[in-house]
Amino acid sequence: MNAFIRALFDDASITGNQTAGLQDVSTPAMKEAVREWFRLFFMRETVKETNEDPAQRIPYTITNKLTKACFAEYDSSFTENVTGKTAWLDRQRSRIDDIKQDVLQWVLVGGEAFLKPAPDGTGRIAYHVVRRDRYNVLARGPLGITDVLMCEHSRAGSIFYTLLERRSVDGKGYLTIRYRLYASQDGLTIGNEVRLDSLPQYAHLAPEHTYSIPFGGLGMTYIRMPMVNNVDGSPDGVSVYEGAVQLIHNIYENEYQLGREFELGRSRIVAGADMLTAPDPKGGVMKIKDDVFVGLDGDSSMGMTIFSPTLRDESFERRKQSYLKACENIIGLKRGILSDVEAVERTAKEISSSEGDYSLSIIDLQRMWYDALLETLRITDVWGQVLGLCNAQAVEWEQLLSVSWGNGVLYDADKDWQDTLELVQAGMLKPELALAKKYDLPCETAEDLAAIREKYMPEMVQLTAAAGLR
Repeated sequence: MNAFIRALFDDASITGNQTAGLQDVSTPAMKEAVREWFRLFFMRETVKETNEDPAQRIPYTITNKLTKACFAEYDSSFTENVTGKTAWLDRQRSRIDDIKQDVLQWVLVGGEAFLKPAPDGTGRIAYHVVRRDRYNVLARGPLGITDVLMCEHSRAGSIFYTLLERRSVDGKGYLTIRYRLYASQDGLTIGNEVRLDSLPQYAHLAPEHTYSIPFGGLGMTYIRMPMVNNVDGSPDGVSVYEGAVQLIHNIYENEYQLGREFELGRSRIVAGADMLTAPDPKGGVMKIKDDVFVGLDGDSSMGMTIFSPTLRDESFERRKQSYLKACENIIGLKRGILSDVEAVERTAKEISSSEGDYSLSIIDLQRMWYDALLETLRITDVWGQVLGLCNAQAVEWEQLLSVSWGNGVLYDADKDWQDTLELVQAGMLKPELALAKKYDLPCETAEDLAAIREKYMPEMVQLTAAAGLR
């Protein structure tokens, strides 16, 4: 299975003529970089060939902490009463939010990913993340990816199944989806093509279908890290820790060396070799463990000597902190996210700089998710129309969707609201505009302001109505 996955990601060179000739447009350097990002993310055991110990799991730590910071106080909702179509869309919004952390983490790892709304065969839409090492980009157009090949693996009993899904969009925005299912006895090759209904979860899929309503894209949301590609300069996204890959290797090598320092530097007792006789299987003589006693051949009269070298752990620790600090600088993390804040002297300027970089990093991720959520809802609307789950009524997404990030790293909602109230009390700002800002409401027209007064300021409405001013 691993061999097949690698073949798929490299050149889409899959056995059989069904998919012959499909080529990934990514460069060899880009393919190798993607493999490295995921290898580092999943790396758990010591690699003796390179003397690396991944005990600190740096990529996981980076992506986990960034995701938690991004969504720590996140909340999304619709700004108007949800009925009919908007009620259905609101349920979809909630389902999208359920997987937001998974989506963001895989985007951080692979530099990009697809958020895929798809009918599940029961009249509902399910949402999945397609991570970067699970698809091949076959073509790009002026507006982005126009042809992609994805794979999905499953197992039923002793048989391994591989579903290949190819999506392409033409110049008019019409989406075509093709499915092929393969079965293998050993899981090492793709095997032979079988019917889609060989597995119940794929029975509702059609081998090929072009939708009559234009999606304008692949029917999925393409999410890309807001960073310039520093691997080959291509449109492909890059991992959040791409710039720190070599530093991560250095940290793992340093960790391996530190472990060896403790292993080789522990106290031992040097004794003559004749003291380390093997036990007699019949006589029951106890053997002295040679990991504590070290025998020297040819010198049985030396007695015993304590060997207790001085450990150099402080040197390794200083080097590790230097590497971790460099990682934080490159990625844009606040000091102390990876490094030990007590291990280095920090000036006020350094603290301010690292916190500012971290704040901007989180803001970039939050903007990326907001745009992705908007696009996923738009695509979901089209899927709903295609499947007959909602009508074709137009939706003003930016007015309907409200996203709050709470008291962010730079933004303090409580202080901002207090400042706004002071402007209202000083007569420098209308109360309606203050409420519009707080609840993210439209306030461009007189009708918008009247709606705010009606909902949030009933006493003022009554007073102005009584005075004939409404």
